[in-house]
Amino acid sequence: MNALDLTVGTTLPPLHTGPITRHRVAMYAHGSGDLNPIHVDPDFARDKAKLPDVIVHGMYSMGMLSRLLTQWAGAGSVRSIETRFAAMLPVKASLHCEGVIEAVEATEGGSLVTVKLAATQADGSAVAAGSAQVFVAAAR
Repeated sequence: MNALDLTVGTTLPPLHTGPITRHRVAMYAHGSGDLNPIHVDPDFARDKAKLPDVIVHGMYSMGMLSRLLTQWAGAGSVRSIETRFAAMLPVKASLHCEGVIEAVEATEGGSLVTVKLAATQADGSAVAAGSAQVFVAAAR
């Protein structure tokens, strides 16, 4: 892996999902074991939950924020992540994930980097926000 810019204020390369299909939501539901009908049953979502359609799992958004981090710093680099969900994400929406370095602490063998995270829809409306601790090994 190339040396990463660990300067406070540096923006990580963003991650864009493109439109999240019903198929992707169904696959996530089965993989996660969260088969709540608001995620997989359009009739239930509309008639019982009074939603316009099924919604994407909140944890899917958190998973995409985690992917943003691992694509930047590598597999196994995330030490902790916390996220607050701000809004439901409708099916067919696109998710935009971004991160900004807030702090860097030198540790044995590398740096512990604090990253501020945000996930938004294409129109900029917030879906989730949080922060993570990521270990970045020293360049050899």
